[in-house]
Amino acid sequence: MKELARSAIDLAHRKIVYPALTSGDAQGDREIAHEKALRLMERGQDSDILMRIFNALYSFNDSIVATRFADTDLRNPIGLAAGFDKDARVIGFLDSLGPGTLKAGSITLLEWAGNEGQRIFLLPEDQGLINRMGFPGAGAKKAKEKLDVIDGTTHSALVVNIAASKPSFSSIENAIIDYAEVAKELSPYGEWHEVNVSSPNTPGVRGLQEPEVFAQFASVLAEFYKEESVPFTFKFSPDLPVDKLLKDVRTAKDVGAAGVVVTNTTTDKQIRDSLRSPHRNEIGGISGRPLTKKALDVSHTVYEYIGEELDINRAGGVINSEDLWDALTYGGARIVDIYTAFIEQRTSRPSLFYRMVSDLAKAMREHGMSSMREFEELRGRRVPFPNARK
Repeated sequence: MKELARSAIDLAHRKIVYPALTSGDAQGDREIAHEKALRLMERGQDSDILMRIFNALYSFNDSIVATRFADTDLRNPIGLAAGFDKDARVIGFLDSLGPGTLKAGSITLLEWAGNEGQRIFLLPEDQGLINRMGFPGAGAKKAKEKLDVIDGTTHSALVVNIAASKPSFSSIENAIIDYAEVAKELSPYGEWHEVNVSSPNTPGVRGLQEPEVFAQFASVLAEFYKEESVPFTFKFSPDLPVDKLLKDVRTAKDVGAAGVVVTNTTTDKQIRDSLRSPHRNEIGGISGRPLTKKALDVSHTVYEYIGEELDINRAGGVINSEDLWDALTYGGARIVDIYTAFIEQRTSRPSLFYRMVSDLAKAMREHGMSSMREFEELRGRRVPFPNARK
């Protein structure tokens, strides 16, 4: 009966909801569609009945997929990446869909409009998208109002992603101060904080990854987070040269980070030149299927370097269950984020997290596994994905 209900809701989403969200002006500008989706979710999470139904349908209650990250117990290793719910508006609704983690943000200290003009471009022929948002959001104080209500109420682990907006980068010193201030403002919230030092859409952000700068930056934030007993991770770019990336990963380990997130979106020219969609030349970070191989290779490189000394949170290009499996094996990840798969027309559906988690459980059993701990023997290795649903 539950499977019939999940299939019926997916069908309604594909035939009715998704076309409605992407109609009119939203056909050309998917940021409009995104806002329409957020408003619909806000109404949905106000319905106790709907939330109980969704929680019953999409909670995958099987201990085989339970895991830990940042000293936090998680119901499964699959989460929604930062960027979808920048101001923590619909965490309650998203939680009802069954992810293991949910990320609010990126949240900046002050309200910021982000970059001007159209900022999201679909790449349908490539199963990806380009964004150049530039950290729009209502700021930390407004986010606190939402986080006050939802923190501690979700089945998924809430993670707060922090960043700094364009005015913060008048100097590296000012940027560090603003990151520290937003960290302080939001320190009571979330199971851990994710520090975004890798967005390509705000000038100055990626400069924080330069090893000498990052060492200074990371030590300042680490000192604060340790005083407040807040676990933290750093999110890195896939475009950072390997020698610099590994220096930063070592620094993250040395200052006491709970893990690293690899990767953010890419501006790689070779990837851009391979795109087929009409919007391929738009400025911004590329995500989705075009990023899959590069993000996986970066994750593997980090795992080969740091091993089990530091946990990896894989993000970027995880579109289906096989990508998830590859991230947890060859990529060496403990947890995995999705984003583009959640909003891209061919893969977007309410049951997405449930399907991927159930596929993972099936694949694990076909490999004779009984818990996520057994992935420790498979991390860093190429392991065939069983013939489960993708």
